[in-house]
Amino acid sequence: MNKFALASWMCLLGFSSMLAVRLEPCDLAGQLYILDVPKVELSQWLCIADFESRFNTHVIGRANADGSLDYGLFQISDRYWCAPPEETLYHAFNGCNVNCTELLSDNITTAVRCAQLIKKQQGWTAWSVYAEFCNGTLTDTDKCFQPMEMTTEQITEVETTTADTEIN
Repeated sequence: MNKFALASWMCLLGFSSMLAVRLEPCDLAGQLYILDVPKVELSQWLCIADFESRFNTHVIGRANADGSLDYGLFQISDRYWCAPPEETLYHAFNGCNVNCTELLSDNITTAVRCAQLIKKQQGWTAWSVYAEFCNGTLTDTDKCFQPMEMTTEQITEVETTTADTEIN
């Protein structure tokens, strides 16, 4: 790879990290649920996203021992699951039929679909963090789907607005 191409790629990576989105756990749970991830699996997906990327959509992990890289929220490997941006010696297969850069999007649909395919084919243990961190007592995601509790100040504001509307 020539120096210009390498410098351009490094600038692009640096620029994309400035735009990176760090999702809040309940925001991610809601997006996963909208994308038809079963509620009973949300805790596992949140745990994996937390330990793999700290809920960041634009993370490219450090090179693995074989030189491969992991991309996005769920750190999906470019050795078997996505096509790396540059030709590499280690790339073997594109199981999700996507470019790895698509897994860095703030629109997590592609990353979720790919992660679901990986889970379907290899189970939760496809993620190295699963056995140590995500295969036990996990955060309850039900709180993410509860109505927001209003403070006394918010209730007073609603009552005042309602009373003003009724008078007019």
